Amino acid sequence: MASGASVHYRCVGHGAPAILLEAGTDSAGTSSFGPAFVDPLSKASRVCTYDRLGTGMSEAAPDRKRMIDDLCDVEDEVREKLGLSSPSVLAGQSGGANLIIWCASRRPAAVAALVSIEGYHDDPAKLAKEVAREGVDWRDNPEHMDWVQSSVVVDDMSMPIGRFPVLVISATDADPGGVKNWLALSARSRQVVLHGGHDLHVEVPAQVVAEILDELAHPSGIDGQ
Repeated sequence: MASGASVHYRCVGHGAPAILLEAGTDSAGTSSFGPAFVDPLSKASRVCTYDRLGTGMSEAAPDRKRMIDDLCDVEDEVREKLGLSSPSVLAGQSGGANLIIWCASRRPAAVAALVSIEGYHDDPAKLAKEVAREGVDWRDNPEHMDWVQSSVVVDDMSMPIGRFPVLVISATDADPGGVKNWLALSARSRQVVLHGGHDLHVEVPAQVVAEILDELAHPSGIDGQ
């Protein structure tokens, strides 16, 4: 990286558009997405994921408070280094979905499609109360993220953020209604609800993969709308 930090990554498969996978909050991409999820995707496209700074086998996060733009800066550099600068698919699970949504809003022309897997809109006020109740701050998470202030940034985001297809995958055992904000990300958004819990990519990987591949083969909406 330009900062001198080292980021651990894994890429498999061939084909376009390439897919970049972002793991949930404080989770490492290379260990979060297993073969049952990645291998079927890699038969259709090049699939890459990485461990964000402070997670997995990557180096520690900078010793300062970080915002969601800091994570997107790293993601942008990772994409450039891995040859994913052309429009590619951004797919994220849980907090990783919130991350790719904000990153996509910064560079919509570089996005072929967006996939949110159990990602939810955070209410900044509720999140602030929760964090205050737990008595934690950015120093208490490995990514050194200020998630409260970052949630304010995302909450203020203007929608729609682009014309690309958006696939919102939700779980029956979680809160399928909690993603309604993300259906406004694009006029080409659609939601799919699968039976399972928050970690759908682990519980029912084949079903999640099938939905992603179907979206790539038959994008939601009409191109150009």
